[in-house]
Amino acid sequence: MKALTIWQPWASLLVSGRKKYETRSWATSYRGPIAIHAAKRPVRQTIDVLVADRGDGWTTLDYFDSLFPRPGELDHLPTGAIVGTALLTRCHLITEDFVAKLTPMELALGDFTLGRYAWEFHGRVPVNSPIPAKGMQGLWELNLKGEILC
Repeated sequence: MKALTIWQPWASLLVSGRKKYETRSWATSYRGPIAIHAAKRPVRQTIDVLVADRGDGWTTLDYFDSLFPRPGELDHLPTGAIVGTALLTRCHLITEDFVAKLTPMELALGDFTLGRYAWEFHGRVPVNSPIPAKGMQGLWELNLKGEILC
């Protein structure tokens, strides 16, 4: 099965359905099932990068924390593991017309710079328990000898 490594909290947001698109600088012709792998990078380290980029740490942290049902859940998201599966159905070139159709929440959850690509996902299914796995860059082949996803 193909797999895609995504930093937390975006991996969990994608699997939960709160995030519909994953943005990348490159397109893919692949369509089909994909395992969603949460990168090993700790969530707080990712948030620190965002804070540095966006400037307002409390606003960024509060926003991400508000997207999860339980207070403090952001600090306990799994990393270095498969967190779910999804079906990659389309790969959109990001244009002004495409961006104009996005919700404010979706815009806040990706880099929709013109010329990048938005990978569209459907049929998301979280795993019952995160499955430890080493991630890779790009689309990669997942081989979980005997493990059942979902």
